[in-house]
Amino acid sequence: MSGHDAAGGVFEEILEEVKRRTELRADERSVERVIAALLKTSDFWEVVSESEEPLPLVSAILDVLEEKGIVEKSEGGMNLTDFGMKFAEEYAVSYHKCVCACCSGRTVNLEDFKDLLKRFEDLAKRRPAPVSRYDQGFVTTETTVARLAFMHSRGDVAGKNILLLGDDDLLSVAMMLSGLPKSISVLEIDERLTKFIKSVADELNFDSLYVLERDLRDELPEELRGRFDTFFTDPTETLAALRVFLGRGIAALKKPRSAGYFGLTRIESSLRKWYLLQKMLTQDFKVVLTDILKDFNEYENWGYEEETRAFKLAPVKKPPKSRWYRSYLIRFETLEDSEGFEERLDAGADFYSDEESSTI
Repeated sequence: MSGHDAAGGVFEEILEEVKRRTELRADERSVERVIAALLKTSDFWEVVSESEEPLPLVSAILDVLEEKGIVEKSEGGMNLTDFGMKFAEEYAVSYHKCVCACCSGRTVNLEDFKDLLKRFEDLAKRRPAPVSRYDQGFVTTETTVARLAFMHSRGDVAGKNILLLGDDDLLSVAMMLSGLPKSISVLEIDERLTKFIKSVADELNFDSLYVLERDLRDELPEELRGRFDTFFTDPTETLAALRVFLGRGIAALKKPRSAGYFGLTRIESSLRKWYLLQKMLTQDFKVVLTDILKDFNEYENWGYEEETRAFKLAPVKKPPKSRWYRSYLIRFETLEDSEGFEERLDAGADFYSDEESSTI
């Protein structure tokens, strides 16, 4: 019998109180996953990451667990009490994680890219710092190169026309260093990044680069529609933004059998949002999901954490020390009748924030 089955009324009591405090969907499994994460770490940021529940929901659950005497707050973070440890044992809540030590679960080996990684790390040191205005936060240099390696392993880079919708992770730079793509196009709203990417292209004598400063809420330029073999984006995780970023990318792809890639968290996207997104992809856009890789993308801490909603909700006001924000890498392919999103989005639409957002 699983822990949430055995717990019965106890979990229900906790859950009912959580539901009174938040409009986010919660169930007994949500509570169980937070308790399981606390068996591994007392750091709030890591509890969010390990539980794979939206950060605002984790905060609400921790508040209730503290009131029930299952969790106690200290300067170091959130800890299970003696009662909490017995509670976890009684209801068979456990934590166990097995990840490949060689590839960290990414399924790619970077041995063939180690020299490129070193050159990329040197160039990336000069990048502009992330800003909260555009919900920016870049992945580690190793993650960027792992993205390149994975995409290359799927036949989506060499000799291909690549489109990047937003590029604070500098995937365009890693691709230029590889010399693999036929061409690279970047649409990016941040002028600091467009200037930096152009300067690197000049430095590397890479002449097959097109960079356009662009707000993706505006329509895709006509000359970019139906032209690309592959696109990559790491979108803001509201449904409105996901529709725009992914829909623009799909509109830019050749059809059929072109590939799209994007990142998606469980930190800012509940399973309900995952369901609605998958429905959008398969029914509205008519594309086929081919790969979903857990925790592929590991992010550097942004440097503006204390300005975010996440920090306001954190029960212990300590900025994260370790990298805690991770996302899945998702790949899909187009079919003959795949359709993108080509309309302009109203500037007044809630683009960067919803009830599950925390990095704004």
